[in-house]
Amino acid sequence: MPGSRRFLERAVHSGGGSLELASGCSPAWPQVGCVLIADAVPLFRDGLARLAEASCSGVRVIQSGSIGDIWRLAAQDRLPDLFLVDLGLLGLELGFELARLRKCYRSASIIAMAHDADAATITAAMRSGCNGFIHKGLPREQCAWAIGRVLAGFCVVEHSEADPADSRQIQIDNKSALTARQSAVLGLLAEGASNKAIARELGISHLTVRLHVSSLLRIFAVNRRTEVAPKARILGMLTPA
Repeated sequence: MPGSRRFLERAVHSGGGSLELASGCSPAWPQVGCVLIADAVPLFRDGLARLAEASCSGVRVIQSGSIGDIWRLAAQDRLPDLFLVDLGLLGLELGFELARLRKCYRSASIIAMAHDADAATITAAMRSGCNGFIHKGLPREQCAWAIGRVLAGFCVVEHSEADPADSRQIQIDNKSALTARQSAVLGLLAEGASNKAIARELGISHLTVRLHVSSLLRIFAVNRRTEVAPKARILGMLTPA
């Protein structure tokens, strides 16, 4: 299909590395032990389950159809590696539930999915701790590629070309949420500077840098300093690399 060809070209051009697509096949994901799929529609859950099984050998898939099931099933497994969560399942408590999920499962990847999310909703999901967002109307190969990129450590927002929620609109509403010093530290982190180099550049102590980095980890709901800059770019707080 012409649309699929356009996607394949874009995926390879974007630097997918080992996750690049060959025509007619899904990309391999980094190895994961367990995926929890939370969606109210059994047919959609089954489709994602088959996609996971085709993309990652030996993966165990858990399916959930309600908010309560997410917590019950996740607790039984102890530590799912990946959550695929339909935002419609979370209702008005979207931000609270995602933040709670991130707090309880800090090392897991969390991807929000929806058919009709606008830019504000996607931003809220990313700010609440999601590693990515995927539009549910995208082709199978594009979904597989995006999930693989998240599992490889990237923040990814993949939406329909017709969706008005353009990535340029997915921003934190109030950029003044960062102090001037936090913004300076963020900029240096984006350049790959070490804490020692940041301290030297800004004329502050190493301990102060560590405190600012810890604050940025909390603000962007990530676990590692290397994840701060990619998340900030997704949210429009840094210019693209």
